[in-house]
Amino acid sequence: MSISVAPGVSRLRSVFSEEPELFASILNASSPIEVNLALDILRDTTPERALVAAINLREVLSALPVFPCSMAVDEVTLARVAGLEKDRLAWCKPLETDLGLSVTTAGNFCFDLIVQGSDGAIFLTPVPRGNDIVNPKLVDAIMHHEGLLAAIVDLVIDMGIVFNPRPYLSLEDWSLDHAQEVMDDVSELFWRPR
Repeated sequence: MSISVAPGVSRLRSVFSEEPELFASILNASSPIEVNLALDILRDTTPERALVAAINLREVLSALPVFPCSMAVDEVTLARVAGLEKDRLAWCKPLETDLGLSVTTAGNFCFDLIVQGSDGAIFLTPVPRGNDIVNPKLVDAIMHHEGLLAAIVDLVIDMGIVFNPRPYLSLEDWSLDHAQEVMDDVSELFWRPR
């Protein structure tokens, strides 16, 4: 089973280079206020379809598991199902581009998912955790390498991890869905209990 993320990445790739910092905020910021600010800035200059694609890709990134985590399968079953090969302490899968995916596991426990490339390793989990959904370098890699996000999603599904991103048809849908989170963040900024 594969969830198609390619159309959204392709739609976003055409405008991402114009404002990479703002689009990276939409895709990866853990704060809904930061996402709303980036959306408001881009609304006048970017087609709504591209912004909706960005919101939906954000939901895909948010639905990825937080590592370390338990898998529904053991590492041997994962290797067989996903086509992984053992390389020292990791299970690896080369991709069609110059990248590869690796997972570090022990039984049915996955420590992290890693994107291997000529520029080094990109761990899915951001360090330190807090302000980002995933490692910021991963966002850049996804925007520059066709098929990378789809390969990551397929591997997560092969792990037996529930993967159910919420799709949005408009920016208004996303704003209404996250209105309470935004208000909570605003309240925290200005009305802290003493």
